[in-house]
Amino acid sequence: MRSILVSALIIGTAASATAHADTCRAQTADQAAAEVRASFNDWNEAVMRKDLDKTMAIFSQSLHFQFQGAPDFGFARLHEVYASNFARENAPVWHPIVENVMASPEMVTLFNEWKLIPAGGGDPISEYRGVDVFQREADCVWRVTASLNYADKAALVSSPGNHSPGPAQVDNGKAHPLIAARDARPAKPTGPH
Repeated sequence: MRSILVSALIIGTAASATAHADTCRAQTADQAAAEVRASFNDWNEAVMRKDLDKTMAIFSQSLHFQFQGAPDFGFARLHEVYASNFARENAPVWHPIVENVMASPEMVTLFNEWKLIPAGGGDPISEYRGVDVFQREADCVWRVTASLNYADKAALVSSPGNHSPGPAQVDNGKAHPLIAARDARPAKPTGPH
């Protein structure tokens, strides 16, 4: 289900990327990924310094933000959330772990694990997973245009070192689900083994 949502989001947002792509300097997928990673690292530093303007600079004004259990919202509401959190003394801080990057010259997607850590350090309070879709906007700056975030409660319980590999890892050796009736089902064994 998650892969269907992510695929639909990526396909839906890809169409808007081509409208201004010819005005920006051409990039390879690797260059795009490197630029987004650098931007994401700068963003994380801005969050740690509680710099609201630089924190919000990574998000598109047309941002579509989804957080499991909450109504979808956009840039203005996210700005309010960060402003409120930054105003709190000793507020816990989200720490990202980028698990995977999928990039093309028009779009970069980061798959992240997020841990909410108490201000003084210690064990995570909670853990979430996220998928951030970056696109270059008219000013040729890569920004988050869509963000999907959901709880991963099992990760803290079952993962060694409080890190779970999660859905962001791609393993081509995995068996793929059967698609409708056109795929043959494996034969069931008959008789003793």
